This record gives sequence, structure tokens and C-alpha cells, in this order.
Amino acid sequence: MRWLTRLFRKRALDNQLDSELRFHVEQQTADNIAAGIPPAEARRRALAQFGGTEYIKEECRDARGTHFIETLLQDVRFALRMLRKSPGFTAVAVLTLALGIGASTAVFSVIDGILLRPLPYPRAGKIVLLKHVPPPTFNVGFDQFPWARMDALFYPEESKTLASVAAFKSDAFNLWDGGEPVRLDGLRASAGFFPTLGVQPILGRIFTPQDDKIGHEHEVILGYELWRERFGSSANILGQAIDLNGALYTVIGVMPPGFVFPRASEMPPVFSFLRETQLWVPLALPVGPPVYGEESDLAMIGRLRDGVTLEQGQAEMDVFRARRDAVRPDAKGWFDAQLVPLARQVSGDMRRPLFLTLGAVCAVLLISCSNVAGLLLTRSISRWREFALRMALGARAATISRQLFTEGLLLAGLGAVAGIAVAQIAVRLIKLYGPSGIPRLSEVSVDAATLVFAVGVTFLAGMLFSVGPVVAASHANVASALRSATARVTGGGTSMRFRNALVVSEIAFALVLVIGGTLLTRTFMQLLRVNPGFNASGALTFELTLPPLKYPDQVHIVSLYQNVRRALGALPGVESVGVVETTPMGGLTEGTALAIPGRPRTNKKETLYANYTIASPEYFAAAGTPILRGRDFLESDTASSMPVAIINLAMARKYWPNTDPVGQQVAPPIYLKNPSTIVGIVADVKHVSLGEESAPEMYVPYTQKVWPSMLTMDVILRTKMDPAALAQSVREAMRGVDPRLPLAKLQPLAAIVDQSMTPQRFSLLLIGGFGALALLLASIGLYGVISYSVAQRTQEIGIRLALGAQSTQILGMVLKQGILLATTGLAVGIAIALAVTRLMSGFLYGVRARDPVTFVGAAILMFAVALAASYIPARRAMCVDPMVALRYE
Repeated sequence: MRWLTRLFRKRALDNQLDSELRFHVEQQTADNIAAGIPPAEARRRALAQFGGTEYIKEECRDARGTHFIETLLQDVRFALRMLRKSPGFTAVAVLTLALGIGASTAVFSVIDGILLRPLPYPRAGKIVLLKHVPPPTFNVGFDQFPWARMDALFYPEESKTLASVAAFKSDAFNLWDGGEPVRLDGLRASAGFFPTLGVQPILGRIFTPQDDKIGHEHEVILGYELWRERFGSSANILGQAIDLNGALYTVIGVMPPGFVFPRASEMPPVFSFLRETQLWVPLALPVGPPVYGEESDLAMIGRLRDGVTLEQGQAEMDVFRARRDAVRPDAKGWFDAQLVPLARQVSGDMRRPLFLTLGAVCAVLLISCSNVAGLLLTRSISRWREFALRMALGARAATISRQLFTEGLLLAGLGAVAGIAVAQIAVRLIKLYGPSGIPRLSEVSVDAATLVFAVGVTFLAGMLFSVGPVVAASHANVASALRSATARVTGGGTSMRFRNALVVSEIAFALVLVIGGTLLTRTFMQLLRVNPGFNASGALTFELTLPPLKYPDQVHIVSLYQNVRRALGALPGVESVGVVETTPMGGLTEGTALAIPGRPRTNKKETLYANYTIASPEYFAAAGTPILRGRDFLESDTASSMPVAIINLAMARKYWPNTDPVGQQVAPPIYLKNPSTIVGIVADVKHVSLGEESAPEMYVPYTQKVWPSMLTMDVILRTKMDPAALAQSVREAMRGVDPRLPLAKLQPLAAIVDQSMTPQRFSLLLIGGFGALALLLASIGLYGVISYSVAQRTQEIGIRLALGAQSTQILGMVLKQGILLATTGLAVGIAIALAVTRLMSGFLYGVRARDPVTFVGAAILMFAVALAASYIPARRAMCVDPMVALRYE
């Protein structure tokens, strides 16, 4: 407190010190007068005996312990005056830093929210995902399988390293309260689900083992948003019964705000999880021996026991695998479980693109710092006479250096304040326009951790671009600076080499970003040229979820879908209506092992496999998928007729490379006694992204034997009019079919395709934007160096012109300097790009990471920009008047 008092009461303490010193001098003077000395001489002797008062004052101020703060405040005030004296320089430097610091801070906030911030569960590091790994020889396009019912019953009973294990799967529920039906995204979870996550409801209770048994499973826990929006946050909701899929479920709890686990973006793509979970019901798995052909559609999570490491848990999984392989040698390799930390699973594949983006934004930050360093260096050279004069008057080099560091840090601080505002805007834009598949994007914000990062970046940036001016000032020649008639003195070879090195680094980093942006642009253009296997124009699609109590079997389900097709087909402008398990670009379909009658397996390790999709007649016409050979499904393809199937071109090429597949037979193993006859071949349809490699796929009519459930299907219709304009008519027609069926995801098929391009478009905008910004900053930096060089050589240029040099020679001399810097920067940038672009291979499609056309084109663009930046000061040099130049100094 005394130190703070001394710091903030400086004026009062100085007045007190003056008063005390004056008292001592007057007392000594009075003593001298009493000794008989004349008053004037007495005062002179008193001052001489006492010593220099100003020196004593400084010693007393130092003793207070606030000298450092006072000096710092003095340096800050002086730095503010200097920056205010050059508003143009300050504005340019602050804006440049704001862009660099703001962009890097925004990207860090995204990385922090997605990768670094712990999951919002107690001791989240103990939660693991049980990953079901297929055999190495079984290549199905993804690296894991869902779990079967028997696995979900086995692990909770047998595991000693997992304190709890839970199985869960996605499901959709139709909520009916007498008004408009609503489709809700739900989850069926076992009793260990909430204990594994460590989350408790804000109202009511979680599932008990009793709830998770057949016949007792009609309980529901509501999500906070659903409870607030649909039930008005009523505390009396507990114990109430709500109609879900035609059955009454009793509300037993409400989860806390923000709890929506699992999101589709956080789970492996092999599972068909929905965007955000709105409610949870018991899974209620039946106990009993395995049933041949039953679906495997479960995900599993667990919580490691206290003191158990991930390695110990994995060792137990390996023991289980060995036990299962011994019991089931025919299914060896099919029970391989890997424990993956949930945090790693949630971040998914975002690590590489996020760190790649961070590298790009760091390059922009370095270019910004290089530009500001060049500006400060040029400015400090113009102040050499000031520095020399201060040093001649007794200032130490350390004092000058401290002042320059203070100015640099203050400039960086101003840039950081503006940069944080830029970061706030950037984060909002990223959350608004970023891909919905980015996990935890909604949790991203400019929080305390982000501000700490911004402060750290600001300090490092301020120190970085202050080094050049400090080094230059420390080498100032006091004598030559004081002899100079004006403030224009040369910075010497060292300063010029430092500025040139900054420009070379700017050009190199800018070239790397331009190459990256060009590669992504070419990838985007290649994707636009891909044939998706369907025609999205003029197609409207929506999803239906049928309540199992009202539609208990295939007969009722097929009847409903036939009524839907008739009702929608009668609408004006509708050309065709189809029903399918998953629309194009709607996500992964079902998959199945295959058996081809009459074809022996030559390789016992190889398993025939194909995607398995249920479709109706007219589906291919509605989706715009061409039938390349054979026929479509017919209304006469019923349960009593010959089983038929349609395959895609990829399946025909893989399993019948040298024969005509039409007329051949194929079936999942469970239907091998009554296989399907192939009646047609259709084009390969993209299901997840336009860049995916088409896998074998077979379509079966929904009127014949069906393996997966058809309770949730997609309806697609083709119309001559704008699909969006038909939405209301579709809703009215569906009310006539079943008023209690809500329409989910009603949208044009073109919108689904556009959404699938969002990740590529977003990456293109980020890297392309950083590349354009880097190109602009690098050109400004090169322009500044060449302009400064021309200004410093004005007298030399005048002498050359006076001695007969041609203007074109002056032009060539100046351009030569710019070309040399640009060429050096391009050589360094190409070397860096060859190493960096290799990391981008996973983001590219139809173009190589080291594509020579891209590298040469980007280098030509950079060279042209550098040439333009050099040409303007070169033209100015050509116009120098020799007489004016000779009088320059």
C-alpha cells in the first residue's frame, strides 16, 4: 500500500521533498549567519555544504522504488506523442497488425474450442469410445463397424477396467400433442449412458437398470431446449405422459442446458446420428442368444476406472478379442475393439485442417510483422539525428533501445485492441457460415484463453518488429549524424540487408499461401465437374419416420408409402415420386456381405461386400439417376414375384468385370436360399461427398424381402416447377395421407448438394482469403523497400542523369533490385511450399499436392505483382530532376 501511495502521490511527495530540502538549506544558512557570515555568502556555503539538490531529489525518488514505473510511463507518453505525430504511419501499422493479430486470434479461438478445451463432462479424460475395427482385409470404405446387441451385453458384464459401459443408437420420434406433429431427433441409450458421461439432470432422474428392460422402456428424458421451447420450462413436466411414435412415454427428467450428446459431427460417420439429440429413451436390449441377420447398429462408450490407464484398458480389449477368436474361429478378427479417448473422437478429422489453417494465419501474421518492422526501421533511420543528439547529450544506448521497444509494444497493443475486434467479427462469421460438420463449433468464443493468446502474440509481435530499429539505432554514427545538414542519413548496408530479408520472407510466405489457395480452388472446380450420378435440379426431398405401433410390419409400411407416392404424384407439375432409404448425398447407406450363387470363393480372406439400399419404383427417375442397362423396378415386383435387384456400375465392374451382370444372381448371406436376380445397372451415386470413390451398391424394391427396417425413409419427387414452391402443397397432400406424420428435412435436393460442398468452400475462403491478404501485404512491403531505396539514392540518380544516363537505364536499375528480391523470395517460397503442400493431400481432389501448373502459375502471379510494386517507384526515379537532386542535401 505504501508503494502504491508513492506511485500515485508523486506530485505531493515531490512537493514534500522540496519543502524538506528547502528547510535543510535554510537551517544551514541560518547557522552560517549566526556564525557571522554575510547572508549571501551564508546561503552559497549552505548550498555547497549540502550538495546538489537535484541530485539528492533523484536519489530520493530512486529510493521510493517507483522509478521503473515512472520511467515506463514517461516512455509511453513519449511514444504516444511520436505516434500521434505521424498519424498516417500509425494508421497503416495498426491496421496491418489488426489484420494479422485478429486473424490469428480468431483461428486460435476455433482451435481452443474444438481441440484444446476439455469436454463438458466430469473427468472427461476417462471417457472412451469403443471402436469396432473390421479385419484388415475387409475394405469397406470406413475404418469401423457398429456393434451388435451381443457385444453391448458382453462388455458391461466382463470388463474389469471400465467402471461403466453404455450402448446407444440414434432414432427419430414423432411428437404428437393434438396440433401439428413434430419430428424430434432422439437417442436410445442403455442405463449406463448418463453415469458414463457423469451428467445429471436438472430435473428428475436418469435411467435405471429396471427402465432398460423390455416392457419397462417407455420413459423419456427431455433435452433442455426441447423442454423450454415445447413445454414452456414447466417444472410439472415430470410424470407427464407424451405421445412419441404413437406410444405414451413418461417424462422422468430434463437434462441441463447445452447437453445434446451425441452430435452427428462428434461421432464416426458410419453411424447415422442426427445433428443434435433432443431426447433420450431406454435402449432396452432383449436378452438371449444371437439371432442370425439381426442388425448391428450400436455405438458404445465407457469410463475407465480410477487408476486404470488407456493402455491397461486396451490390453483387456485384446484379451477379449483372443477369447472371442478362440470361441468363434469362423469370425476371427471381427471382435477387435480399440479404446479411443472421446475427446480425440469428438475432434475427429479436424486436427489437420485446423492446424493447417493456423499455419496459414501465422504466415499472414509474420508478413504483417515484417511489414511493420520495415516501416519502423525506415522511420527509425529517419530519426538517427534525434538519437545521435540524445546520445551526445548523455543518453545511453539502452535508453534509446528501451524507448524503441516501448513504441513497438505500444503499436502492437493498439493493433491488438483492433485485432480483438476483428477476431470477434471473424468468429461470428465462422460460426454463421462454417460447415455444420465441424464439431463443437457452437462452443467457440473469444474467451479468457483467447485473450491470453492475443496478449502473447501482441508481445511477441512487438518485440519481433522492434528488433530491427533497435539494432539500427545501436549502430548510429553520432558524429556523421550530427554533421548531416538534414535529418536524411543512410541506414547503411546492414539496415538495407535487414529490410531486404524481411521482403524476401514476405514474398516466400505469400507464395506458399497463394499456392495453397490455388490448389483448393482447383479442387473446388474439379468437384463441380464431378458427375454425382443424379440430377439435383428440380428435385424435392423430405424424410418420414413411421410410428412402429401404427405401422408394425412391412405390409402396413409399404401400403403407407404407396399412398404417399399416389398422393404426391397427383400434385400439379410432379413428374415422378420415389421412396428410398437414403437420398443422394444424404449420408451412408446400409451395408451387407454378399454371396453370389455358383461362384466359389477363390480367396477365403476376401469378403464380398456392397452397400444395400431399399428403393421404390420411379425412384431413379425422381432422383435423375440414369439406368444404363436393363429396367427399373416395377409395380409388379411384389413379395410373391421373383426377387430382383438393381446394381450400380461400380458393383458391375468389380464382381462381373468380363460378363454381363443382368440376369445374374446375388444376395446377402441371410437370403442366399432365395437370391435376387439383377434386372438393371444404374450410374454410381455419390452419398457423402462429390469427391468420394464410388463403392459397390445394390438396390432392392421395398415391396420384396427387406433386411433393414423401413420405419425411416426418404421421399424424393421431381417437378417441372421450382421445388421450394411445392413445399406447401406437399405438406397438404401428406396431411391427407396421415395427419400425424411430420415432414423432416423438407428441402430441394440441390440444397443438400450445396451443403456437402460447404467444407471445401469454407477452406477455400479461409486459405484463399489469407493468400490474397498475404499477396497484398507482400506487395506493399516490396513497394516500401523500393520506394525507400529510391528516396535514399535520389542524389545518386541525379548525378547519373547529369552524367548522361538514360531514363530507361534508371528504370532497369531500380527494377533489377525488385526483381532480385522477388526471385529470391519465390525460390525460398517454392522450397517451403513443396514441404507444406504435402500436408494438404487429404483435402485435394483431382489435383496433385505438388502440381507443377499450380506452382508455376502462382509464381508467375507473385512475380507480376512484385514487378508492379517495383515499377511505380522505378517510374518515379525516371522523373528525377538532376538539378533538384544535386541540391537534395
